[in-house]
Amino acid sequence: MHFTDYEKEILIEMSQKKRYPIVRLELHNSENQDIISIALNYVRITDPEDTMDVVKSRGEALKSLMEKGLVFIDYTTRVWVAGDYDIYYKSKIYELLCHMVMDAAKKPGAIFNLPYMRKGYAKLTVNGTIASLNL
Repeated sequence: MHFTDYEKEILIEMSQKKRYPIVRLELHNSENQDIISIALNYVRITDPEDTMDVVKSRGEALKSLMEKGLVFIDYTTRVWVAGDYDIYYKSKIYELLCHMVMDAAKKPGAIFNLPYMRKGYAKLTVNGTIASLNL
């Protein structure tokens, strides 16, 4: 199986870490909880200064690994270690999302007025573990 540099990096990092927190950045409407838009999915931030290009590339790699059956991604967990997500709240990417939503919410007829961070995690599947050992 062929892997991109980002895919290799993720497989190795996941094999070395106990937890691999990720988030999905969403736009919500405060008056109607059914109105949601995904702004950015499969977000993995390792440095608060990570650029949008780096975050998008990691996200594409995570999605690809999930589609290959090497990584399991879950956004439904209700229990997490709060410190795992501190870096996300401090990131330039989240700051950008918050400013974008606040600016858009000032306009008449704005649909989305709340930034939302859906916490999740990724973990290696059995095949992902085997792949990471063969890198």
